[in-house]
Amino acid sequence: MIGDCLDRLETLPDNSVDSIVTDPPYGLSFMGNKWDYDVPSVDIWKQCLRVLKPGGHLLSFSSARTYHRMTVNVEDAGFEIRD
Repeated sequence: MIGDCLDRLETLPDNSVDSIVTDPPYGLSFMGNKWDYDVPSVDIWKQCLRVLKPGGHLLSFSSARTYHRMTVNVEDAGFEIRD
């Protein structure tokens, strides 16, 4: 598929993905770039949870400075956080 991953995510069927590995924006405003203004929202993580098959896993990279923000949003979307 070609396109913006956020747009394409919405078109995927429920329970259709085995795992998600992502390196999303860290929310550091890297070099003043608007795309890195914040970590992904709860709504984005809810879409990830929707498309994951039961027992599927999400692995998301983040910055040490904003790890807590990312984790709270992932957990608020319904994921179980594991170390």
